[in-house]
Amino acid sequence: MTDDSGLASQIGRRKLLALLGSAAVTGGVAHQVLEGRFTGPSEGPLASVEETPEAKPDQERTETSGENIRAHGAKPNPDDPSIEAAERNLNALQAAAQAAGAHGSIYVPEGTYYIGRRGAQYEPFNRIGVDGDMPPGISICGAGPEASELAITERLQAGSHPVQTGFRYMDDVDHGTVVVRDIRLNGNYENLPDLRGAGGGSRCIKVGGDGDLHLSNAHIRGWYQEAILGRDVLRTVNRCTFEDNAIADHNYSDGGHVGHHITTHASKGNPLKVTNSRFIDCSGSAIDVRFNAGKISVRNCYVTGTGANFCKLSAASLLDVRRVFHRANTPSLEAKLDDIPGHEFDGRQFIQRIASRADTPPTVRLNDVVTTNMTDYALQCRIDEMTIEGDMIAITKTNIREDDEVIRDRDSGWFSDIDIGRLSVHECNGKVFDLNSSNGTIRTLARNNNQGGLGNTADLTVETDAKGQAPFEPSVPSPSAVGINTASHSVVWR
Repeated sequence: MTDDSGLASQIGRRKLLALLGSAAVTGGVAHQVLEGRFTGPSEGPLASVEETPEAKPDQERTETSGENIRAHGAKPNPDDPSIEAAERNLNALQAAAQAAGAHGSIYVPEGTYYIGRRGAQYEPFNRIGVDGDMPPGISICGAGPEASELAITERLQAGSHPVQTGFRYMDDVDHGTVVVRDIRLNGNYENLPDLRGAGGGSRCIKVGGDGDLHLSNAHIRGWYQEAILGRDVLRTVNRCTFEDNAIADHNYSDGGHVGHHITTHASKGNPLKVTNSRFIDCSGSAIDVRFNAGKISVRNCYVTGTGANFCKLSAASLLDVRRVFHRANTPSLEAKLDDIPGHEFDGRQFIQRIASRADTPPTVRLNDVVTTNMTDYALQCRIDEMTIEGDMIAITKTNIREDDEVIRDRDSGWFSDIDIGRLSVHECNGKVFDLNSSNGTIRTLARNNNQGGLGNTADLTVETDAKGQAPFEPSVPSPSAVGINTASHSVVWR
């Protein structure tokens, strides 16, 4: 971890974070630390993904349909002056939803609106599908993520309000198609009390019931636990930025808990597509695949500061990763996480399979992928089987702190039918492989400046072992080409 001397020790980690704000999104801390060979190509335009059921690109900045929360009494309160002001805004939010009716939309105009209420205790602030809060299937749109913001007030105590979740789409309800777009949803964790110690926490959106949730051009930051607990309802995430989520869960639990930007239970026939998005700093994973045998696609994304890993893969039939840059450990993440010996979630791995919660072994498909700066190994299968296939994969700078292998199987796990065209492994503090029962073929392995040589390949065949060859250069986006306020165009999926 970083040294706590200087400014950080004078004002404390969490207050320092408040000063840093969201600089990482627009070229600040997280971007400045991404030095080295693989920081993405030039800033030219990149193709993005196919349109989702959200508004068309030329509508997204001008569309104001939906019940305007100001018409129902909301007023900007950017200084979060009082619980009364936060309650007024929350009441306006819910009145607008009631006026919109089931499967309607609410509109958040320009301004910052802190929300909260006394008496919520263990209930989320907005229960969607509950009489008296919001009717089913409410969509939320704003004037843009740098203009419209909903944020959690700091005016409540943990003892009386341990749960401060923003939006809960309730179970046993048909929510239909729900769109959240053009808005900033701010959990404000830096200024909240110890919710974990009181038995609670906060998530931005927790989804239950039936329906299809689509996120577009949304900045989702600062939530105690998972930002989006999407279950089997989250369908698309496009042009979003996730930042500083589940930092508090780690720090207030002394490293005993971590959380993720996105958790999904995608099932067969209900895929999740994450595209053109930016992920910055969380204690857990960018994407946690927890249950069911669905298909998850992650394309054209830039991911930095993943405390545990890029993906914790406990389920799914397919994880399809294309045109993705991933840097696990960053000084930005280290500055936000408390230094807790034995619980260092500061950039461990790329993909980890340590649980099996689906009836179908997953296939991991990697094409044009860079993953770098991991404190541990890059890839592990520790239970059942997992297939890896793809081309143009570059792994650099693993095992910064521990372990001595880049790709490994353990316990009852193995990689089956590996089918990789080009893989490069460079500047790693360990051997490339430590395999016991894995099998398959890599056609070209480029490697150099690793500490432990090729290692144990088991039944894996490396057709061309290009020792001394330079790293491959996959085509990945630059950080400014993805995330909020980037262009949206159609693209051919292949």
